[in-house]
Amino acid sequence: MLWGGKPAEIIKAAEQYRVSILTSEEIVAEVSQVLTYPKLKKAYQAERLRREDLIETVLKIAKFVKVTKKLNVVKEHPVDDKFIECAFAAGADYIVSGDKHLLKVACYKKTQIVPVNEFLQIIETKR
Repeated sequence: MLWGGKPAEIIKAAEQYRVSILTSEEIVAEVSQVLTYPKLKKAYQAERLRREDLIETVLKIAKFVKVTKKLNVVKEHPVDDKFIECAFAAGADYIVSGDKHLLKVACYKKTQIVPVNEFLQIIETKR
């Protein structure tokens, strides 16, 4: 949302109802925390945005998922399990991420974990 580019294309696809963006309470909490980091704070404040506005934007386009099962999948970085838990609870086909720990997992059950560019190619072929 701040820098545009390829991730912004996924946001646009969600706004056009071509894909669904899923989130959970745990993911929103992490986003809220990350937005307090000085580098990010400086970036959004330079655009005259507030942290609350960014979180509200995420909540407007994302579908909220109730996570009912804790998983232990991302051995190298267990805090990333929250993304797999959300995807599993929702029956998601994909997790789109640039996180090296998640990308190493590659898939969990029916959910593939792919980088942004690969996901954009996937949704483009399904048009």
